[in-house]
Amino acid sequence: MFFALKNKYFNFQYGRVFAFLICYIFVGSTPLLAQKNTFHSGNQQWVQYYNQLKFNQKWSLLTDGGFRWKNSFSNYSQYQIRTGAGYAINPNINIAAGIAHSGAYLSEQVVRVEFRIYQDMVLKHASGRVRFNHRFRIEERFFNPYNGKIQTPNSYNFRFRYGFTTSIPLFNISNEKLGKAVLLNLGNEIFINAGKQTVNQVFDQNRFLISPTYRYSDNLDISFTWNTLISSTRVATDYLYLNVFWLQVKHKIDLSSKK
Repeated sequence: MFFALKNKYFNFQYGRVFAFLICYIFVGSTPLLAQKNTFHSGNQQWVQYYNQLKFNQKWSLLTDGGFRWKNSFSNYSQYQIRTGAGYAINPNINIAAGIAHSGAYLSEQVVRVEFRIYQDMVLKHASGRVRFNHRFRIEERFFNPYNGKIQTPNSYNFRFRYGFTTSIPLFNISNEKLGKAVLLNLGNEIFINAGKQTVNQVFDQNRFLISPTYRYSDNLDISFTWNTLISSTRVATDYLYLNVFWLQVKHKIDLSSKK
């Protein structure tokens, strides 16, 4: 009885804390819209593959890679690859750390590369069939000019990210094959820069996501994501407003079940 009451109290407090965080983030970003800023619109197209190689109930290898275009596939924008180790503290709390590399294009040539170290924590909970996901990520980012080879010196900053996602099951595809379903994922992620070299770009970007998802099985999701992205630029009052189509494939290989 005591433990049941304690768990209910914990879950109540847990919900209040995250409700406060979400409200704080959305309210804190409203000055962006209130000030006299200039927004430059555009479009991008992203494709990304995520893989979780699960060794056992605790440890996983997390790898993803992707490519981005802009102006309706007319120009290259960016490539990125990332890998890291994940550890499940319990079924609802996961931590991870790893490294990423990306390259930014200008006139179809890579002009800047980035090496990034990251650490994150993912917290999950559910209410009935609806699932909620909170991800906190810290990134240490090193940028270098690129002209056929990596140039020096580099620049450096921290970036803090908080993403909130809710997953709503809509309907099952098949009654015979369990796991096949269509979901609607909704989310928002805010990015904040920090560091001595961060002057006009403390606010980095915000992503609002609407993501119809086809769940082929418990190990494979295909998401057709619409991403409304607001991003800062080097000019303090200028921002990019991008409509992004984002194809995401999430694939899990569970070696523990085979054992």
